[in-house]
Amino acid sequence: MSGTPGIVIEGVSHRYGKTLALDDLSLTLPTSCLVGVIGPDGVGKSTLLGLIAGAKRLQSGRIELLEGSIGEPPHRRQISSRIAYMPQGLGKNLYADLTVSENLDFFGRLFRQDGEERAGRIASLLSATGLAPFHDRLVGKLSGGMKQKLGLCAALIHDPDLLILDEPTTGVDPLSRRQFWQLLARLRARRPQMSLLVSTTYMDEAEGFEWLVAMNQGRLLAEGRPDQVTAGVGTRHLEAAYRRLVSGGMPPVDFLVPPRRSRGAGPVIQAEGLTRRFGDVTAVDQVSFEIEEGEIFGFLGSNGCGKTTCMKMLTGLLPASAGQAWLFGRPVEAKDRAARRDIGYMSQAFSLYGELTVHQNLLLHAHLFALAADKRRERIAALCSRFGLDQHLNARPRDLPLGLRQRLSLAVAVIHEPKVLILDEPTSGVDPDARDDFWRLLVELSRQQGVTIFISTHFMGEALRCDRISLMHAGRVLACDTPGRLIAAAGARSLEEVFIARLQAVDAEEAKSEAAPLALPPPRPRDGTQWFSSARLAAYALREGKEVLRDPVRLAFAFFGSALLMVVFCYGISLDVEDLTFAVLDLDQSPESRAYVAAFEGSRYFSETGPLAGPDDGLKRLVEGSVSLTLEIPPGFGRDVLRGAQTEVLATVDGSMPFKGETVEGHVAGIHDRLLNDPGGVFHSETAPLARLEPRYRYNPASRASTRWRRACRLFC
Repeated sequence: MSGTPGIVIEGVSHRYGKTLALDDLSLTLPTSCLVGVIGPDGVGKSTLLGLIAGAKRLQSGRIELLEGSIGEPPHRRQISSRIAYMPQGLGKNLYADLTVSENLDFFGRLFRQDGEERAGRIASLLSATGLAPFHDRLVGKLSGGMKQKLGLCAALIHDPDLLILDEPTTGVDPLSRRQFWQLLARLRARRPQMSLLVSTTYMDEAEGFEWLVAMNQGRLLAEGRPDQVTAGVGTRHLEAAYRRLVSGGMPPVDFLVPPRRSRGAGPVIQAEGLTRRFGDVTAVDQVSFEIEEGEIFGFLGSNGCGKTTCMKMLTGLLPASAGQAWLFGRPVEAKDRAARRDIGYMSQAFSLYGELTVHQNLLLHAHLFALAADKRRERIAALCSRFGLDQHLNARPRDLPLGLRQRLSLAVAVIHEPKVLILDEPTSGVDPDARDDFWRLLVELSRQQGVTIFISTHFMGEALRCDRISLMHAGRVLACDTPGRLIAAAGARSLEEVFIARLQAVDAEEAKSEAAPLALPPPRPRDGTQWFSSARLAAYALREGKEVLRDPVRLAFAFFGSALLMVVFCYGISLDVEDLTFAVLDLDQSPESRAYVAAFEGSRYFSETGPLAGPDDGLKRLVEGSVSLTLEIPPGFGRDVLRGAQTEVLATVDGSMPFKGETVEGHVAGIHDRLLNDPGGVFHSETAPLARLEPRYRYNPASRASTRWRRACRLFC
């Protein structure tokens, strides 16, 4: 792409309902370099990258890239094979029921690579990322860092000219983040003409980018080289620069955690030999630690090391396979409801009820913890005032910015005034100011109210604020002490260096910071305008087949479910209208009238009930729904039939259900015609028919509830 014009964005706006994600955004991004889009969740980064990649439809404005407009379908189809897009989230572009190699094989087939080319590219990518030993492992069993590496491999399988990565390291541990950027550096060394567009919430990562775009609330705050952005606001660090840009130039307020004063009590949380196994996998292996009252204890570990599992065992949500945990000196048990009232748990995933408002979420959890009515009102009012939720009581959580959602989650976790607060990565994706606000709340709970806080995080700055931290990897605790002592003991310059050194010391695979070089074969030219490809169809069919065969539930639904539906539709469901009740008002009582009624009695469609007492009785039964048809035979019916004179029979059909009414009408007409056309019957005539059918309708135009039935009258003359 060297020498090509940059990515030109002019007047781009994008809405999700009433929410404005991008607000008249205009800028030009350079090519053949690493461009970073920085800002917290909810500022429009993902929307912008999705529009540039062609994954979202352009609503207004213009985006020019790769010598054309992305808003024009022909150009978008033509350049689709030159763009790779890795969406936000751990492994969101992967398939959990396929292995590492099968995922890459699927993406290679999508780009119509033959077997030899796919095999060469897969081997090179797995070797370069250190995933070769795990080629046959299911993606669902990979750690977060491994998923991101595999997602990058899937994006690189076809050698794109533009690589778009949406927050590829959010929620990833420091060592995996370092390895991820080392891999990108080797990739750029191999193909310097390729353009990289990356979004991130980590400001320390963004300082290494070549060009930056700072965004907030869908608008552009600043753009340029990192040194230009920091110099423009008079700071040396990018995080401080971003805070000034968001606050309109106000210098950031330093946040210092006051030292903890020991309360002299025994440990609030104890774990001794805590172990949890899931089948053959040991998620937590012989973990032991103690946490004192009012202490902020941090869990820092690699993805998939067992932090969340350990926290769930301390809350009683998961039973331990071995070992023991104590809260306030009592063993942790799932049935101990009294102990659970002393715990507040904020899970890693967003766990609020999106259909309820902020106030309703707080009220629901207050009811769940059985707070008295006056206590509920007092507690909700105090939390809303303290956490800044007063202006958002009627808003739904999904409509709130991420920082406010995290405040609401914390308010829900502490509404019952717990003595222990367990927080699983509560600030992932939150902007720096919102993180500081969140930590001010935690420090207030710890220092002023004596709440014991157990928190996991991937942010080194947050780990430094903890009183003590535990470094964890592969289910084991590697070290446990204050951050300062750990740094001093290792002779390191930062806590991140301590963490990475510890991981590399115990895991030989993680120690391979320099992976094999990328040696991909040159891509073969392919026509991106082809709208249908049998190879792509076969790739999807092969992938779906593997997923179905490995999922017993889907397999059962695919085969046994289809067979069951066939049986139900073929034998269990009938649209025939039979066994209809009818009543007769026979005012003639002649052999001919009885013969006419007998034709209905002998039909499989009708079943006679008691005779009618009069015309009003027939109307009453129709309204009640006790009959579907009434027949009224007038006096002299038999005499007129024998004389060959025209006569009439009144048939009134319940038409409250139109389909049923029309079906009944057809049955009546069929029986009537059969009587007229029977050569041996008394109703048959060689010259002219003795009767004809004239439909008449009686209905309820006012739709009054007392006469809600719709009726159709059929007159046979």
